[in-house]
Amino acid sequence: MYKQFKTIVILSLLLVGCDDLKFGNDFLEKPLSNEMNIDSVYAKKVYAEQALNQVYHSLPDYQPHNNRLSWCALESITDLADAIKSGGNGYHQGNITASGSERSAYSLSYNEEHGEFSATYGIRQAYIFLENVDRVPDMTQKEKNVRKGEAMMIIAYHYMNMLRNLGGMPWIDHAYKPDDDMHMTRMTVEESVQKICKLIDDAATLLTWEVSSADDGRMHKAGAYALKSRLLTFVASPLFNSDKPYKEGEAADKHYVWYGNYDQSRWQDALDAGLAFIRENNNRYKLVNTGNPRQDFCSGYFDRYNGEVLISSHRWIKWDHNSKAISQIRFGVCNPLLNYADMFQMKDGGEFSWDNPVHREHPFFDAKGNEVRDPRLYETLIVTGDKFRGRKAEIYEGGREVAQDMGGTGPDGWGNLGYFGVAQRKFIQDIRNELSGKFYQCPLMRLPEIYLNIAEAMNELGKAKEKDEFGNNAYDYINMVRERVDMWELTPEAVAPGEPLREAILKERALEFGYEEVRHYDIARWKHNDYLTNLKRRRLKSWLKDGEKKEDVKDPKTHVFRYEIKEEAVNQRVWTAQWDNRYYLCPINLNEINKKYGLIQNPGWE
Repeated sequence: MYKQFKTIVILSLLLVGCDDLKFGNDFLEKPLSNEMNIDSVYAKKVYAEQALNQVYHSLPDYQPHNNRLSWCALESITDLADAIKSGGNGYHQGNITASGSERSAYSLSYNEEHGEFSATYGIRQAYIFLENVDRVPDMTQKEKNVRKGEAMMIIAYHYMNMLRNLGGMPWIDHAYKPDDDMHMTRMTVEESVQKICKLIDDAATLLTWEVSSADDGRMHKAGAYALKSRLLTFVASPLFNSDKPYKEGEAADKHYVWYGNYDQSRWQDALDAGLAFIRENNNRYKLVNTGNPRQDFCSGYFDRYNGEVLISSHRWIKWDHNSKAISQIRFGVCNPLLNYADMFQMKDGGEFSWDNPVHREHPFFDAKGNEVRDPRLYETLIVTGDKFRGRKAEIYEGGREVAQDMGGTGPDGWGNLGYFGVAQRKFIQDIRNELSGKFYQCPLMRLPEIYLNIAEAMNELGKAKEKDEFGNNAYDYINMVRERVDMWELTPEAVAPGEPLREAILKERALEFGYEEVRHYDIARWKHNDYLTNLKRRRLKSWLKDGEKKEDVKDPKTHVFRYEIKEEAVNQRVWTAQWDNRYYLCPINLNEINKKYGLIQNPGWE
């Protein structure tokens, strides 16, 4: 019976069986035997907690994997990055369909290799835990309640993620058995928000605000408040909160993919959620801010138990520079565009411009080797002269990290990393020296997002310059994020409230959260297809000057190169040139639609 059902995507989350209990390494690093059944698992605290640890494995991860975008990363379908590796990204090729969900930006599919990334897997396993943990004899009721709250938060996270990728989906409230009624109707967006918010609120009553270092990675009350802020900010945005749907279709008619109207009070709900976090937090979670801007920014997303990460995924124990995911990045699955590098402002004030002769001569470092741009640039992207692989990066003619068409000499595909003249540093860093062997963490939510969510909601409510109960306005919350990296303040005089401030906030989110899967959802929720259809993918070519040889480059950080900026890329973005609003949400796998469980396809994917 189980074999019959395990290929079912939506319904696979409903089934209970011995094979549902396959455990791996996580918090306890002690996998259970595949021979164990539910009765034996919930006979001891140690086994029950390992069961919950396996549920945590269902949380997503930003590293490239085969089950999404064919080993590409999500930034590769935004205006920040691109995939130069051939054969991967179905969005570029324009061949995304409802029958090929593995090429989509989000998939519910379950399989043996990648099922741990699956929402269906996580929801099913979480309900199995919730329905059995009360019978564990050597757990106190307090311990049971806390672990229940964690399981509820994992379910809520998955439903939040399904909502922003697929719209409203059927609500599951227990682990179904094969003989249960399996006809399921999609929820409306409003029903989805209400259900998810209630689950978050219920979980919060069971959880402590923060956890100890020994429990780093577990869900807590602060994470619950943060998740609610993300959810309500997303659904207040125009994708769902609008006078008309982003695309007509049956799912739109039934309000599965939008509210059905615009209501400004949804922005107030988003603001209230953010302020509730600030009120409850009482400065317990803080930005990493020791006075070393560059290192503080890196520590904020990379270091475990840093007081800034609110929700995280710990799929692996330690970073491995030889992992499949790192190898894929190296070979070009998500190369940052020069467009992204150019978004990072000058440290001493103003925007960067290649038309400025001073900027052009020293785009990253001055003549003395000092950094001249937003410190986040250097920890998000690799630029020529900065640290990489125990030396200085060489993304210039004949260098080891430059593409082959510019005489790249680097072995093992490192030249693909710097195809557009800059390369990905975030989550790669200096590889062996700074990455390999360090404890693993994928930050799913960080504190700066709360600050920027509050600022955005204030702006949309026409309150950008009004002080809240904490004495802050929208600009103050933005500047909290900028101050950490010692960047100059935004002011109402420089950036007016309304659309200018909205664009500044979206840009700030791009600078702060590169490669943390924020930009894609920002583009979708604001229906900013213009960011994509108007995109001219820029590439920086750094040439030696006439008569120079590679040996003349004594220090690539201070060397003055001849720069050429080209609009060119390996793969054409067919989906951008032929844009359709259906891309704002992903398709539901056609196999599930055809099983007649009551699912209605998203508009444009019918």
